[in-house]
Amino acid sequence: MGEAELIRAAAAGDTDAFERLVDLKRRLVLRAAFRILGNLEDAHDVAQTVFLTLWRSLDRYDHTRRFDTWLYKVTVNAAIDMARKAGPRGVLQPLPDQARGGPFATAPEAERQLNRTELQEVFLRLSDRLPERQRAAFVLRELQGLPTAQVAEILDVTESTVRNHLLQARRVLREGIRREYPGLVPSAKGGQGS
Repeated sequence: MGEAELIRAAAAGDTDAFERLVDLKRRLVLRAAFRILGNLEDAHDVAQTVFLTLWRSLDRYDHTRRFDTWLYKVTVNAAIDMARKAGPRGVLQPLPDQARGGPFATAPEAERQLNRTELQEVFLRLSDRLPERQRAAFVLRELQGLPTAQVAEILDVTESTVRNHLLQARRVLREGIRREYPGLVPSAKGGQGS
């Protein structure tokens, strides 16, 4: 049974299909929630909320739209709600199952040198400075790799607003890297090395 069939069967009340759908989407939800919240326990709580919401509202899902976009939207909203209720975060945790992959291709040169694991650790330490929507846009676009149009749909904003969120988030993160991780920033021409 493919994903579309699982969704239809789960929406019709088939609990086995719903469990298979949850198994299929659990990683996507956990990873997105964790990257927004920076805490694995909170991410698990959000995932529970998301899948409970999914069970209750799956019959209202519009099958003409991408399911993952809708699922990301529910996840982002639940994670932002939790972040607002929790207030300031404590120490952020690295994700135990570190992301693998190539360099962070859309960032400035200094950030491009980071692999995804290093980027995640730096991001977790610096992202408290970002408003929730900027953090969500950055996570969805840069860490989850979603297209700008899909991020805009998830966040219910225009693509221009997503690009603005990304611009602001990169600026805050870049300044934080310069201040707190100067070794990651190449020295100016002629070298100022120590």
